[in-house]
Amino acid sequence: MKTVGLTISGKRYNIKLDDAFADFVNRDLADAGVNLHTDNPPDKLLKAYLRLAKQATSYENEIELLIETLDGL
Repeated sequence: MKTVGLTISGKRYNIKLDDAFADFVNRDLADAGVNLHTDNPPDKLLKAYLRLAKQATSYENEIELLIETLDGL
């Protein structure tokens, strides 16, 4: 287990996660511009969430297209 920590509006949040998932979360937050070592405004976290939600929607659409393609074979 690893701890992922970030500060939002002056309050520090630390969450223990499975090692591989913690590494993913740390990378994704950093890619979204969230700083893990200094304070972040709430809108940065919202933007990070929306970025991830967009990716999830895109993956769902791709999966549906693959299922339709396989059903047509």
